[in-house]
Amino acid sequence: MLSNQIAVLFIICIVLYMTGALTSLASYSSPKWSNRLSNSFALLASSLLTFLMIYKLIYSRDVSTKLDFNTNIPFLSIEFNIDSLSAFFIMIISIVAVIVSLFSYTYMSHYFSKKNISVFGCLYNLFIVSMVLLVASSNMLLFLVFWELMSLISFFLVIYEHEKDEVQKAGRIYIIMTYIGTVCIMAAFVLIAAYTGSFNLSSINPQSIPHGSANIIFLLLLVGFGTKAGIIPVHIWLPYAHPVAPSNISALMSGVMIKMAIYGLFRFIFNILPVSGLWWGVAVLCIGIASALIGIAYSVASTTNIKRLLAYSSIENMGIILAGIGMMMIARASENYPLLSLSLTATLLHTLNHAVFKSLLFMGAGTIQYSTHTKNMEKLGGLIKKMPAASVFIFIGCLSISAVPPFNGFISEFMIFRTIISSISYFAPSENFLLVVILMVAAAALALTGALVAFCFVKFFGISFLGMPRSLKAESAKEPGKPMLAALASAAVLCLLLGILPKYAIRLIDGVGSQLINIKMLATDWSLLSPQYYPVGNSSLSISSGLTAILLVLLGGLLLVVVMALRKRTSVERYNTWDCGFTKLNPKMQYSATGFSKSLRIIFRGFFKPGRDLEITEGIAPYHIKEGKYTTSTVRFFEKYLYVPIISTIIKFSRKIRFTVQTGSIHAYLMYFFVAMVLMLLYYSFTA
Repeated sequence: MLSNQIAVLFIICIVLYMTGALTSLASYSSPKWSNRLSNSFALLASSLLTFLMIYKLIYSRDVSTKLDFNTNIPFLSIEFNIDSLSAFFIMIISIVAVIVSLFSYTYMSHYFSKKNISVFGCLYNLFIVSMVLLVASSNMLLFLVFWELMSLISFFLVIYEHEKDEVQKAGRIYIIMTYIGTVCIMAAFVLIAAYTGSFNLSSINPQSIPHGSANIIFLLLLVGFGTKAGIIPVHIWLPYAHPVAPSNISALMSGVMIKMAIYGLFRFIFNILPVSGLWWGVAVLCIGIASALIGIAYSVASTTNIKRLLAYSSIENMGIILAGIGMMMIARASENYPLLSLSLTATLLHTLNHAVFKSLLFMGAGTIQYSTHTKNMEKLGGLIKKMPAASVFIFIGCLSISAVPPFNGFISEFMIFRTIISSISYFAPSENFLLVVILMVAAAALALTGALVAFCFVKFFGISFLGMPRSLKAESAKEPGKPMLAALASAAVLCLLLGILPKYAIRLIDGVGSQLINIKMLATDWSLLSPQYYPVGNSSLSISSGLTAILLVLLGGLLLVVVMALRKRTSVERYNTWDCGFTKLNPKMQYSATGFSKSLRIIFRGFFKPGRDLEITEGIAPYHIKEGKYTTSTVRFFEKYLYVPIISTIIKFSRKIRFTVQTGSIHAYLMYFFVAMVLMLLYYSFTA
């Protein structure tokens, strides 16, 4: 009975999204009303869906909600199944959609006189629907339909400002990489169906897939879903697509769309494929750690565009999540079920946390762009005085992503790090020396990644918000509208609550663990102050985020009291800031974003291959310089040394065979057709 009620409410949510899409188109003549209607219906549907999925994860976790619609299409059954794993990811989608819809009320106003708002509102609602139905799909072909719909709609949203050359380039790269990933996923699905005889997820027997074929399917799924997730080296679309897309779409894409790849890995590797050897987990772990380290290194060193910085940061966080999945696979292969439980909890918790703080940061970037009309950090500065409320919320996002307690990024990253450390002690007594070395390197690389993240967001916040304005755009910045501030505040509060009260999020994950790996979480005390305890091998993880938050508040209060007491005893004299003998400070005396990250470019110069160019305009004599222009650059390693050679080879090969295949002769084309028909007949005669 309860399952039927959830199914009815789920259908109502989908209808509300579709109504938002249609009313947005219907109000074509009024951009203001089109924006209001599309966001209002999206906000209402997402709010209802959030509460519905939370309710299911708490009270109906062991019962799947099924919706089945009859169809005569071969192999395709329109069947939806909302189990605990689906409910958790739908909850993430709806939470982010609530916040972004609220943000969009004001943000989209700067497009009113420039672009078609009604089409955007329609695509916006359909984008959310496609992700929700993708997660709920119970048939591989239906999954592909919504995967394709999600990719196409997101492509049109990315190229919303298609009149710009950089947007067109980003769109081309995005759609090409999307289809490369889709082809790999389709190939994997065809192999699964060939061995199991079904496209329905509920009727697939993993044991019917041979071991060798399972390895091939695993690699295809890893490349296919990894392309959408943005892992190294199939990440190149992220730094192009995110900076050019509207910021509310960037928040949705980075917050939830790339998580659809994580859902796919969970669903097909842990539900469909048989248990394999350690090498699956080791491969995923190594790719994840490499993605995390390289992604954040590029974020720090190679960009002054705030949205591109956040895009590279998304690669880093997806790498951390992938590392957690790798640890799950290692634990499953070695039958270490406590470690499997902990790594599952840590991975899903970081998936939720990243969705919240990354959507907050992308909305923050949109707020900066909305107020200053620039994304270049070199033209910002001093925004904390112009946008004090927004600055506080964005600062919370920076603390969260930097894993500073008691914010949400800390607890999940700490748990993933602790998982790797615990696995070292578990495998150390064994003879698998190479695995222990890999785990030790992974732990060290993850620690280095954390330090670089802190460095990156000190750069982001310090250059953008502190100091003096570097341009008239920054000087004229103003606080954004109330809906935008409300959205930023909502996301910031969630970052704090998930950091202080992670046990309640873990309680939602409990149902996922019970369904996915048939293990319930090992701790059931949900009080605020008591430590969360997980036995892992011979060691344990014990931490209380609530107690940590209280101690930090008490310590901060005590420090404030001491400072105020000392201040009363001494006189305070105010002077001008030290200006090196100049009569007045000016913005050029500040650190620039490029200068701040120079040390890292020097340390990793073998990878970034930094270039410098100095252009001098002479005056009346060689030693009288009229103007000097100094520029720096870094090489996009994978693009230059991997993709450019492959593309060049394909183009050269295509040009060579064009004259032999595309002859212009009708006789040659008829011969091609005849040979193809003969080959098809031979194939069917041998397979019949």
